[in-house]
Amino acid sequence: MAEKYGIVEYFGDHAGYRCGYCGKSDTNFSNGMWAHTLTVQSYQWLLERGWRRSGRYCYKPTMEKCCCPQYMIRISAKDFRLTKSQKKLLKKVHRYLSTGEKPWKGLEKVKPNSAGSVSVDMETTHCKPIMALTDGVSQERPAVPFCDNNDAHCLFTEIVDKNKPVEKFTSERKPPIKGSGPNSEKPKCGKAKQRRLERKRQKLAAQANIDPSEVILLPKKPAEKTIEDFLNGPMPDQPAHRLEIKLVKSGDELSDSFHSTFKQSLAVYSKYQMSVHKDKPADCNKTTFEGFLVDSPLETGHQGGKSPHEYGSFHQQYWLDDKLIAVGVIDILPSYVSSVYLYYDPVYSFLSLGTYAALREIAFTRNLMAVDPDIQFYCMGYYINSCPKMRYKANFSPSFLLCPKTYTWQPVENCRPKLECNAYSRLDETNAGK
Repeated sequence: MAEKYGIVEYFGDHAGYRCGYCGKSDTNFSNGMWAHTLTVQSYQWLLERGWRRSGRYCYKPTMEKCCCPQYMIRISAKDFRLTKSQKKLLKKVHRYLSTGEKPWKGLEKVKPNSAGSVSVDMETTHCKPIMALTDGVSQERPAVPFCDNNDAHCLFTEIVDKNKPVEKFTSERKPPIKGSGPNSEKPKCGKAKQRRLERKRQKLAAQANIDPSEVILLPKKPAEKTIEDFLNGPMPDQPAHRLEIKLVKSGDELSDSFHSTFKQSLAVYSKYQMSVHKDKPADCNKTTFEGFLVDSPLETGHQGGKSPHEYGSFHQQYWLDDKLIAVGVIDILPSYVSSVYLYYDPVYSFLSLGTYAALREIAFTRNLMAVDPDIQFYCMGYYINSCPKMRYKANFSPSFLLCPKTYTWQPVENCRPKLECNAYSRLDETNAGK
């Protein structure tokens, strides 16, 4: 089989142009080239040298000149560990899919129950004291939930009668009723878990013929749940919503599924760009969409790999109850699943689809790794320590940044102190003096 080659046009170093992260007009510099065609292996080599693609255009920031240096970041899919907030998010989405419950805030947490009455979460509902007048002197009465939103329905009303005396509250304690207090002759009640541990300690001490105080019980550490455990959690027979994720081929060889869903994808993309990035409608047309997220220079095919999916460029479509709500654009490479872009319907932003899609793509990488051990990493693109909106990528653990000098991958926790001092820094200290 003849070896394949890529065809590119190199444009060289660009003059300063506007930075999309800090907004400065002429502080962004990069090298670029137009890729007519690239093998997935060639693009992977470029990626491991700090290059990224936007459609067919490939670019590499000139980091020592940029105002916001961009470091390539990748995650080890095999060793990925969920954080507490990521677990909370997966539970939130699972709860929404199974029961239809949305995350609530403040008064929005007031929901009707099955009997049609109203239940209130007193911890999250705003409360306001009601002032009553007694003999011309205002007295504060217990706080009750109130509604200060003109558009909301008030749940509680109270009419204060000026002539009605207000019940006085005192801090004096009433004497306990005889016979209702604790029996001093009996041992104090403890938690059931503590009683079980004490019985176990007594039993082990008796078996070893030693004093119970010498027995040390080591707590059992529960097995940590994986991302698959959260994503594949049990669902009711009739869930409130059904989420389906479809993988469709993009690039030069568009699949039939992509053609049949093109209008829905374009509509979601336009809504996202105008709502989140404040683009004008004229900038969200079909030509821009195709050039940005559909066209790809990567050649598709298995190319000798063991992956059940072809290598190349794909769209991961998120369908909620047969409605397209989000699309993740990804590249499947010999050793990587590389995230290119994500866009979603802003109506469903309460599901935190940006983070949720990243977790889904990490799980997808782990699935590919199970049948093709060469696929080990999930690439999230560029990490910018000086940009608050981009720092969330370091929350995916374990993460590694690409050193701009040695092109080696360094743990992100070792890099962040250096980047706090200097936005552009050598991350690999090996042979730094040479």
